[in-house]
Amino acid sequence: MKNVYFFGFVLLSLLASCDDGELIVTNFDFDSDTSLQFCSTETETVIFALETDPNETIFFKFNDGDFTGSFQGTAIDTSFTYNVTDDNQIIYRSLSSSITADYFCNTIPPTQSNVKEEYVSTNGGTVTFNITVNSPTGDDADTDGDGVTDIVEGKNESPQKDTDGDGVPDYLDKDDDNDNVLTQIENNLSNQPTFEDTFPDTDEDGIPNYLDDDDDNDGILTRYEDLNAADNITEEDPDLNLNPTDDDTNQNGIPNYLDPEDTGELIIEEFKANELSRNFTTVVLAENISLKNTSNNEEITLETLVMGKLQVTKTVEVESQIE
Repeated sequence: MKNVYFFGFVLLSLLASCDDGELIVTNFDFDSDTSLQFCSTETETVIFALETDPNETIFFKFNDGDFTGSFQGTAIDTSFTYNVTDDNQIIYRSLSSSITADYFCNTIPPTQSNVKEEYVSTNGGTVTFNITVNSPTGDDADTDGDGVTDIVEGKNESPQKDTDGDGVPDYLDKDDDNDNVLTQIENNLSNQPTFEDTFPDTDEDGIPNYLDDDDDNDGILTRYEDLNAADNITEEDPDLNLNPTDDDTNQNGIPNYLDPEDTGELIIEEFKANELSRNFTTVVLAENISLKNTSNNEEITLETLVMGKLQVTKTVEVESQIE
């Protein structure tokens, strides 16, 4: 099934020169309020705008079925560029009647009877996608949603805090101490001693549980006190069940990782996946391109064409660098 997404789009006035040197000014009626959509198959993506009054569309189709407008990891921006070729084309069509997304999201049609005028890019030039992450701001911002603010987790410090040394800064890390008990869970424990009257600190060692890889100070790492992690493993489902909170060997109602009387261990060097919901903005920029009218060969040359911006929210995995 193909996916459809919406985003704003801007087309500037286009300046070009014909072979005889005459200056042509062509205005495409698109602006920052124009709604754009994209569809992807396994091998191709098409980004398009649909307008009525007048009926028109502009789109960029390119050989990349993996385009999502987002990226994995901890980076705050990235970019990638496509060469404009026969396979990666920008096309503008003026239409005699309105169309819907199905016009693109099934197969991109050839020129049809409702196309009044068409411009197609010739080979040469590039289209660049610049992707940035929109991070929350303010004193209460909590990018990873773990219940500890970005300020407390050291986002503004240099270097940024990375308590467990896994390459993921604390403000993006849902498990700051890599003990396989999520920070949010560790900070919602009841009937526990606290650190500075704020965060639970079971062993009262001055290190809150969410930053302490041995929460009960029994000399066994919290993630090693997950004795049943390997239970129920099958060939079809070979993954460990990483959850130290459901082990209670002496059955006193206190999980092993918080009970210094329970000291069994299972060496585990695997970690829970760190998945975050992140907001991305993609600005699309075409440079040094030419568009040719398919009926009269009139050609428009563009040094720069800002093709607009895409805003999406995606759940992405931020991977630990611990091997």
